[in-house]
Amino acid sequence: MIGLILLFLLLVPFIDLYLLVEISNIIGFWEVIAIILITGMVGAEVMRREGAYVLRKAQRSVTAGEITRNVLEGVLLVGGGILLLLPGVISDITGLSIIVRPVRERIAARITNKGSKNVQVEFRRL
Repeated sequence: MIGLILLFLLLVPFIDLYLLVEISNIIGFWEVIAIILITGMVGAEVMRREGAYVLRKAQRSVTAGEITRNVLEGVLLVGGGILLLLPGVISDITGLSIIVRPVRERIAARITNKGSKNVQVEFRRL
């Protein structure tokens, strides 16, 4: 499994670069540069807005015991924003899909639900 993940992480940048070259052959070099810059700016702005939302949500849920899910949403948000800042079609599509709130919440819920089945935590007062 780790080998597949490493192979994927090594192949994606090359596929992204190939797609950027092919797209620039079709629509033009400067248009591709503009798209890269625009997606980076959109990613930064959405990350800023959604980051504030996730932070407020985390502050409200500290007492409710849902902090793990909100922290995970924050991590997903940062990861999606980083993907948007990277040049490439695959990274942009993946980053955009991760920073969209309903998708991000669903991913976080799925991960925390799987994690809660596998991990037991016990708190003791010292």
